[in-house]
Amino acid sequence: MKHVENIVVGTPEFSPAEMFASNEEDWINSEMEKTEYTTERFLPKILVDFGFTKSISEIRRNRPDLVKTLDKFEFLEIKLGKRKIWILVGEKI
Repeated sequence: MKHVENIVVGTPEFSPAEMFASNEEDWINSEMEKTEYTTERFLPKILVDFGFTKSISEIRRNRPDLVKTLDKFEFLEIKLGKRKIWILVGEKI
């Protein structure tokens, strides 16, 4: 499975390169390959789809704060265990 740290939901207001990388070179050499795109809006489903957790019920049981729908522009930093995930949320496509 591919190593994912950055997730882009929908069409963001700012480019992922601006949000996830310190400069263009950092984006091309490092962050671009760790960035995935989705249209899914339900956060637990996103975390399951990209392999951060095994099931939605696991999120409901252990992290009820993450049971939400991403329906507004925002930039989230989530810590699951030892992993950090950054999520850039944009408008619906």
